[in-house]
Amino acid sequence: MIKIITPVETEPITLAEVRQHLRLPVDVTEDDLLLSLIRTARVYCENITRRALAEQTLETVLDNFPSGSKAIALPCPPLVSVTEIAYRDSTGAEALLPETAYVVDTDREPGRVMPVYGNCWPVFTPFPASAIRIRFVAGYENLPATIRHAMLLLVGHWYENREATGSVKDEVAFSVNALLSVYRLECF
Repeated sequence: MIKIITPVETEPITLAEVRQHLRLPVDVTEDDLLLSLIRTARVYCENITRRALAEQTLETVLDNFPSGSKAIALPCPPLVSVTEIAYRDSTGAEALLPETAYVVDTDREPGRVMPVYGNCWPVFTPFPASAIRIRFVAGYENLPATIRHAMLLLVGHWYENREATGSVKDEVAFSVNALLSVYRLECF
């Protein structure tokens, strides 16, 4: 399960980029609609790629720590940082793992977190479910050009086909999927 703690504040493509892509005259003022389409295109592309396309704070939960010092892969790359790791014991009391107790690896995809060298994850009797909570920041600082283009294609399609009731047209879907395929993560 992934929970959004702090949603995206700045979308990865701008209103100006969208207006230019759509070749809109200056006097066309549908900014609220365009902003909504940008947000929707980002979420659509995030669902396809299983990535965080703009910086946001997320939280994932686990039932328990892996055995020993095995790394925990975090969803929705790219990983920027880990804010906190908390766990609940059998009584439900929450404890925070000190930042000095773990290492964050943002160089891999997906990013991961592991105990510092020579240490193991805490051993405890976990709460029945969702005993571990990892809060982290994920998202691109610079969105890759192909993902940016896929988002622009979607915004353009939805802007021109506002009343469409079906799915994305085959040509648009093919183009968007082709652009996003390189960035699509398989489940891990």
